[in-house]
Amino acid sequence: MDSTVWNDIYLHLKETFEVYSPGTKTGECTTNYLVVKKDGSVQFGKFSSDIDYYSLLCYVPRDAYSQLEKYVNDAQISMKLLEPMVSYANQKSPSYYDDTLKAHMISVTYKNYKKL
Repeated sequence: MDSTVWNDIYLHLKETFEVYSPGTKTGECTTNYLVVKKDGSVQFGKFSSDIDYYSLLCYVPRDAYSQLEKYVNDAQISMKLLEPMVSYANQKSPSYYDDTLKAHMISVTYKNYKKL
């Protein structure tokens, strides 16, 4: 895994947001937070390059659904500062309620092109 790009995303977002790596946040959601996750790679056409995908999982507490879209937009604005290293992959999930976390979540996908 190219941890440098993941680390760059994580550290950049950590300046403004509460951020976790996958599997490290436990318990119910009581404040807004992000999870930064690498979502795999695919070969870019017939070129000697790959596209690495990264997802931002944006969570807000059960009673804060009205804040979800603004929180996602704030995260996306922050991610624009990392262009051209990573760019929006035009993938954003619909909102999802996770009963185990008592949280609403939207996932936003970003991509990074890397030469092999």
